[in-house]
Amino acid sequence: MKTWVRIFTVILLSIALFISCNTGKKALQQGNYSEAVFTSVQRLRDNPDSKKSGETLRQAYPLALSTFKLEIDQLLKSQNALKYGGVADKYETMNRMADEIQHCPAALKIIHNPEIFTEEGAAARQKAAPEAYEAGINLLKQGTRTSAKNAYYQFVNTDRYVPGYKDVQQKIQQAKIDATLKVVVEQVPVPGRYKLSSDFFYDQVYSLLNKTSKREFVEFYSPEAAKKLPYVDEILMMEFDDFVVGSTYDKDSEKEFTSKDSVKTGSATIKGQKVDVFDRVKAKLTIHRREVVSTGVLAVQIVDARTNKPKATQKFPGTYTWYTEWANYNGDGRALNQQQLEMCKRKPLMPPPPQDLFLDFTKPIYEQLKGFLNNYYKNIE
Repeated sequence: MKTWVRIFTVILLSIALFISCNTGKKALQQGNYSEAVFTSVQRLRDNPDSKKSGETLRQAYPLALSTFKLEIDQLLKSQNALKYGGVADKYETMNRMADEIQHCPAALKIIHNPEIFTEEGAAARQKAAPEAYEAGINLLKQGTRTSAKNAYYQFVNTDRYVPGYKDVQQKIQQAKIDATLKVVVEQVPVPGRYKLSSDFFYDQVYSLLNKTSKREFVEFYSPEAAKKLPYVDEILMMEFDDFVVGSTYDKDSEKEFTSKDSVKTGSATIKGQKVDVFDRVKAKLTIHRREVVSTGVLAVQIVDARTNKPKATQKFPGTYTWYTEWANYNGDGRALNQQQLEMCKRKPLMPPPPQDLFLDFTKPIYEQLKGFLNNYYKNIE
C-alpha cells in the first residue's frame, strides 16, 4: 500500500510539474512575459534544477522589462488622463518581479541583478494619486450608480498610490454608498396563526440575501432598517397567492394474504387417535392511510422603488404531504408477516400543528426562491 501511495504521489507531482512548465512556456509564447517570469520563479522554488523553468525565466525577464519600459514611454507621451496610474502599476509589477527573483536562489543564478525602480515607482505614485482622485470626483458628479462604482475604484486606487491622500477615505465611503443597490425586503403577509412560521421563512430569505450574496454593491434591508435610508432602489415583495394547510384525505386499501406454509388449524380423530390438522390460512388486511396535505404558491416581485414598475416576477409552488398508516385484519393473523402484524397494532397519529405544516410546504418554495434571487442579483452592476 505504501509503495502505491509513493507511486501515486510521484505521478501527481509529475503532472503538476508538466502543467507548471507548460504554463510558463505558454505565457512566454503568448507574450505574457511578466506572467512567465512569476510562473518560472515559482517553479524554480519547487524544483531548483528545472532546466525548462530556468530557460523560460532567462528569456522572459529581459523581454518583460523592455516591454514595460516601452509601454511607460508611450503612456507618458499620451493624453491619457490616468497615465501616471498606468505607469505606477507597471513599475510596481517590475519591482515585484525583482523581489520574486531576489527571494529565489535558483532564479538569482540566472538573473544576477534584477532591476529595481524604487524612486521611479514612488514618483509615479505621487502623480497617480491626484489624477485618480480627480477622476473619482468627476465620476461622482455624474450621479449614476455605475459612475459611483467607477468612482469607488478610482478612490481605492488613490489610497493605494498614496495612503490617506486628502479625504480619500470619506470619498471611498461616499462612492460605495452611492454605488450600492439598496433593496428593502418586505415582510410576507399571512393570517396571524401562521405568523411565527412566516417570520421564520422571512428570516431564512433575509439571511440568505445578506450572508451568502457576496455582492459588493448590493445591500438588503428590512422594512424597519430601510426607514433610516434617504432612498431605496428596489423592493422585494413576497406574498402567498393561495395556500391551504391541513387538508385531510383518508384512503383504505384491502388485500388478501395466504400463509406460505401450512399451519395447525385444529385436530381430528382418525382410527381412534387424535391428530393435528394442518392447512394454509388466509387473512384480509385493510390498510388505512390518512394524508394531511399542505400546499401554496409564493408570488415574488422585484419592483423599481422610483417608478413602482416590476423588474422581475415569478411564482413558486410548494407542497408537503404528511401521512400516518395503520391497519386491521379479518381472518387468521398467521397469514400475515411481522411487519403487517405490527401495523395492525398501530393507532392513527395526530398530525403536526399547522405552524409546522406551513413551514414544511414552504421548504421546496425556499429552494426555488434561493435560485431565483441568486440568479437575479449575481450580475448586478
